[in-house]
Amino acid sequence: MEFVITEYKNCALMEISGRVDSYTSPMIKDALESLIADGHCKLVLNLENVTYLSSSGMLTFINALKHCQQGDQGKIILANVPPQIYSNLELAGFHELFEIYGDVLTAVGKF
Repeated sequence: MEFVITEYKNCALMEISGRVDSYTSPMIKDALESLIADGHCKLVLNLENVTYLSSSGMLTFINALKHCQQGDQGKIILANVPPQIYSNLELAGFHELFEIYGDVLTAVGKF
């Protein structure tokens, strides 16, 4: 699993690739917590190259979303969600918690 963070004027973009599971999600959690602590509560997560998302990974995203939403500070938007990942989010009912867009440009533009 790898990720790259790009900061834009109105938001930060985290591009994630590989498996997001109980082994790798703590690294993403630390990066998201660091971004949020630095005041970046408007986040886009590009999941285009994510091959697997476990319940641990979903929980990481949801906890970050809760922190961003405290006091109406921001939100997390998901972009380029692969069909199998979307199915998992939908099955768990988490697809309703996030705004989801088919491309990064549209997602970043929502901020």
